[in-house]
This record gives sequence, structure tokens and C-alpha cells, in this order.
Amino acid sequence: MAWLLLAASPGPEVLVLPGFRLHLETSEDVEPDRLEALARPGVVLWLRTRSNLVKRSVAERLGRAESSYVQVRQPLGAAVREQFGPRVHPLVALEGLDVSAFRRWAPVGTAVDVVGALSADGAQALQTLRPQAVRWQPDGEPTAEEWARTGGFHGLEVHPTAGLPACQRPFKGGGRIRLRVPVQQAESSASGCGFALRLEVPVSITEAELKQLLVHFPGAELWTRVDNDTDAMAAAALVAVLTAAVPAVRAPPAPGAR
Repeated sequence: MAWLLLAASPGPEVLVLPGFRLHLETSEDVEPDRLEALARPGVVLWLRTRSNLVKRSVAERLGRAESSYVQVRQPLGAAVREQFGPRVHPLVALEGLDVSAFRRWAPVGTAVDVVGALSADGAQALQTLRPQAVRWQPDGEPTAEEWARTGGFHGLEVHPTAGLPACQRPFKGGGRIRLRVPVQQAESSASGCGFALRLEVPVSITEAELKQLLVHFPGAELWTRVDNDTDAMAAAALVAVLTAAVPAVRAPPAPGAR
């Protein structure tokens, strides 16, 4: 996805985007009315929960985002499954998961969190689950064998606990992997590997900082954390800036018009 910054003349620079992708990791403690301002096209919500059932007022708003993932844990029943739909999906941890039982229960579009080493058994479990998204947090630099095991994963995010070393040559297939790093590490972690970026930014990032960031890192997705209603207000301002930067779709010209 390309990012554009166009300079209006005369006047200040104006941010113009063909689209955006903002990932918000949020808590079920955020008030539904605050969540409503975040559930917009271009926004992916990752909802942390204490139980498997979210309030109806929250579930209704989740369906208005580009897509939403709700943290769930086994055991899982029919009532839990009913809260998922075309845009709202379950998020599970691979560790301790009964893969066969979950596969029988799961609706389409599951996301899976993987922490630590990616073993051959873990990769096989993911192949069995066929998730829509995988978020992998390796303990250190992944081995060549671990990278090779990611080859068939869709929607792969790699979120290392520390910066990754530079590559002497681009990583084969690196463009399909989103490397999630703090914005301060964007130019150093895995430099030269060719990964797509998912940049962690402060929820209070200013519009000027946002413009500078998106010009410097074209194609980057954004990620930020929303822990409470105060964070949600700041995130809503960020969503508003990004949404306003996407021009309205123009109506097609009338037949015969030139």
C-alpha cells in the first residue's frame, strides 16, 4: 500500500493517502462509546479480554472496523462462536492450544499468537489451523530453519523482543512479512532484509510527526496500544487524521463524458 504526501500550494502540506492500515491493541475496559470512534475502515482492532464473551455493545462496534480479533481461551462453546462474523474473528495463543478441538470449533479467520521458538511441531499446528493472521514473537534472532517454517503462513507479523541484525541481501519472500518494531528501530532492526514494516507509534503522535513518518517509511502500517479511555481519545484523534487523509471515492463520469 503506497503512502503519499502532497504539498498544497500555497499553504501547508496536506496529508493525502490512498488508504491506511492502523492496528490498535485495546482493552475490553475501554468504554463502548470510545471504541465506536476507533471502529472504522482501515483500522484493525485487537481486543484483550479476561473472558470469552464480550458485551453486546462492544461486539456491535467491533464489526464496524476493517477487521477485529477478540482474545479467547479454551474451553469454547456455541455462545462464544456466535459473536464472530465476517469482520470479527477469534485470537488464540498457540501455547497449550488443543489444535484439533479448536479447529472443529473455530469460525473462519482465526489469528494465532506464537511466543518463543517456532518448532517444527508448532509450524505443523499452524498449518493445521490455517489462520488468517499469525503474530510471532521470537525470543531472539530466528534461525534459518524457523524462517523457513514461516513460508506458508498468511498475514505474518514478526515482533522480536530486540532488534534483529542486518541482512547482507534481501530475505527471500521478505515482503510478505510485517516486521513490527518501535519506530526508533525502523531503520536499524533487520536493515536490508526487505521486510514490510508495522511501526509501533505512541498513541499521542502528532499530525506533523505522522506526516514525517509516513513520508520517510512509505508502505508502513501503524500499531499502537490503547489501555484506557484516555488512550482511546488520543487514538480517535489519530484515526480521524488518517481517515481525513483518504480522499472520497469519486463518482464515475457519465456515459459519453470526456
